Parts: sequence; structure tokens; C-alpha cells
Amino acid sequence: MVENAGEGLGLKSGSVMANDHTKPACTRDELDKADYLTRQIRFKKQPVSAIMFAFEGIAYAYVNHCMHMHRPLNCEQDAIFDETGLYLRCSMHGFIFDPKTGECQSPVCFGQRLQSLRLEEIDGTLYFAEKHLTLID
Repeated sequence: MVENAGEGLGLKSGSVMANDHTKPACTRDELDKADYLTRQIRFKKQPVSAIMFAFEGIAYAYVNHCMHMHRPLNCEQDAIFDETGLYLRCSMHGFIFDPKTGECQSPVCFGQRLQSLRLEEIDGTLYFAEKHLTLID
């Protein structure tokens, strides 16, 4: 199942067709075996990193960019979850985010959200399903 992060809507495998121009981001199997994956994308004409992960059996994707210092979540460590495995964590200053919504739980940025990216799953392959996004790598 794929979750539209921040929207609370799940999509069943193959329920929505990906844009024909879209390259596969990864397979569901690759995502399930990894702690997380990153992909270089162009989003709204800007080159950025996307971060993808599975949480509680659902695939999520966000622009890999903490709103506090505008750094990737994994900029200091090769990890995106805190020690409990319940929250995304920026490795620079320890800001934590709800993995389902991207909402910051830390006081300085409380209520702000990571930029969610829609994913579609078709026959075990995940695709970015954003109008203003192209996969670079």
C-alpha cells in the first residue's frame, strides 16, 4: 500500500496508473528491504533529494529537506529514524517528524511539515506521481 503522506489516503497496488513519462523510483521489494532510499529529483524546477521509506507497511516519500536548517535528514548520519523507530529525525539538530504526515514534533518548527511526494504502486513498482517532478537518477 502507498500512502499520500500528509493526506491520510492509501492507494492499493495498481489502483492508479502512473504517468507514462515517469521512471520507476524503485520496486516495493527494494524499499521494504532498505531502511530508506534516496533519489535525486527535480521538483518544481529545483534539483533536490527525495527520501522514501516504508513505515507500518506503507510507502512514504518526502523532499529530503528539514525546514529548520534546510539540510537533508540524513546529512550527518546514514539514518532517518530516531532510536525508537517511531519518528523521522534530522541528524543535524535532532528535529523529529511524524513519518505518516511529515509534521514536525519539535518546538521550534512545531506544526510545519516536510514536503510530501505522492507515490503510485503498479505491479510492485513505485513511481513518483507528482505533476511537477522528474526523476534525475
